[in-house]
Amino acid sequence: MLTPVEDFWLHWHKDHSPEPTARRARILLLAAAGAPPTATATALGVSDVTVTRAIKRFERRRLADFPRPVLSVEEILTAAQVDLAHAQQVTDLTLQLFEATRLLHHLPARSRQILSTAALLHNVALEIDEVQHHTSGRELLLGMNLSGYTDRQQRIIAYTVGFHRKKVKPEKADGFKGLSPAQRRQTLALSALLRVADGLDYSQSQSTQLQKVVITPRSILLHLSGPEAKCDAARADKKADLWRVLFKTDLEVAITTPAAEDLQTVADLSVAPQTQMPQFVRQIMARHWLRWQANEAAALSGDPAAVKAVRLSLRRLRAALDLFSPYLIRKPVKQLRRRLQDVENLLGPVWYLEVLLADVKTYEAEHAEEHLPLRAAWEKEQRTALAAARNWLSGPEATELQTVLAEFIAMPAVQDDEPLQAGAPKVLTAILAEVTDRQAAVVLDKPKTYHPLRLALKKCRYALEFFKPALGSHVEPVIADLVRAQDHLGAVSDVELLQQRLADFLQVEAEALTQPQALPSGEAAERILAYSQTRQVDEQRHLAAFSQAWPAVRADRLQRRVSRLLLALNPSPTPSPVA
Repeated sequence: MLTPVEDFWLHWHKDHSPEPTARRARILLLAAAGAPPTATATALGVSDVTVTRAIKRFERRRLADFPRPVLSVEEILTAAQVDLAHAQQVTDLTLQLFEATRLLHHLPARSRQILSTAALLHNVALEIDEVQHHTSGRELLLGMNLSGYTDRQQRIIAYTVGFHRKKVKPEKADGFKGLSPAQRRQTLALSALLRVADGLDYSQSQSTQLQKVVITPRSILLHLSGPEAKCDAARADKKADLWRVLFKTDLEVAITTPAAEDLQTVADLSVAPQTQMPQFVRQIMARHWLRWQANEAAALSGDPAAVKAVRLSLRRLRAALDLFSPYLIRKPVKQLRRRLQDVENLLGPVWYLEVLLADVKTYEAEHAEEHLPLRAAWEKEQRTALAAARNWLSGPEATELQTVLAEFIAMPAVQDDEPLQAGAPKVLTAILAEVTDRQAAVVLDKPKTYHPLRLALKKCRYALEFFKPALGSHVEPVIADLVRAQDHLGAVSDVELLQQRLADFLQVEAEALTQPQALPSGEAAERILAYSQTRQVDEQRHLAAFSQAWPAVRADRLQRRVSRLLLALNPSPTPSPVA
């Protein structure tokens, strides 16, 4: 019984090797086809002894009984009938990845040619043994001499081909341990690149193009285009398992439309009850993407209010992904939401400290107070936060995130579709259920228990703001009541955070009192505690104000008000005029 690789090489020797090697190959091929020794001897004009001897020698030595063929890359591609269009596409993609990720793989420049050859030959055994063509490809290449390459280089090429498909298990690959540790690492790195590139032409269409590669601290982002890009990207993601293990970084994909739409046009689209939910999500996201752009220049100049505006745009974008998640594919949305949250966390301290400092300055003015001891520390903290925000906004990550958002808006990862008329009630019902749950958990004399309710009310407010073009102006009083209640609860939450900050500052101040210039501990503590007490009074004032604003947005009342608003999506037919 011959293996697919043995069968291939015996046929090659039959057609290309001189006698008597070609004759021995013919003997073995006839024997493998089931011909008796006597019939084989008669057909080839040799003795029965010659046939028997050739078969026994092969049983002992297999292909080692034959000289190793010497072929160029082009010759083996021709002999194995390789699909050159696919082979060249995978090679081009592999080399693009190699060049774009040098900082990641750290492979020497000479590895490029080895990788190129491995990519060209990755399907060298497809016509020979389709089911196991990766391992058969490895054995085929180990059974020959590839002209222009050393034995070491050829072995790296062979094992790279062997690892281009299926789960990579180097410990089970015969002979792989014979390579040095550096060679094994090089082989696996080349295999990781080849596996992803091969996935990028899974459609065998050669239509998916790698537009660019963006390296971020957490992942490598591949920007793809082409009619089969989505299918090929899914396969590349699956085959990136070795990449993730070896390079300790994730690989993500963004699909670029051939002609990206003008986001202003998307933002200006009209909204009606029949508008499909994914289209509605696109419009919301386009509006807030544009608001980010509108405030970016001022934010880069160091204006805290503009940084806040950018952050609010990001928050609305994340809220849209959260609220409308039933209509979107989970994985890409989850990744995008996480990135938006990270940027919100980065930008948040700028405005928070701006508010704190404004409050401190107001307190100082009202109480004829000199600078509170904590003011200088908070001013320094704000400068640091503002510098970090400006650095991010002016850097490649901000540009890359804008691009990802624009591409998502142009072609969202849609999971489901239905008109806004059906979708809006579902979204709002889910939020109102959350408001009900959070309201039930509130303990009146424990301010911290109000925070989850504030978040639920904020989510309801965002949803109504999003749906306002369809619900009409009647939604405005409900939004105003939500904003009022949310603002009071936000002030309560801010006081809680402030009290912790003041306690932390007093601890730091106490540790610094050993310095000669330090403020006397009693005086410093008294001034800060006095400030703290005024803020506690403010907290009680806001709680009292919230109790006045709450009836308008209590869960049961809010449900009735929203139900009336939703009638706008199902208008009653206009009665016919009476004759």
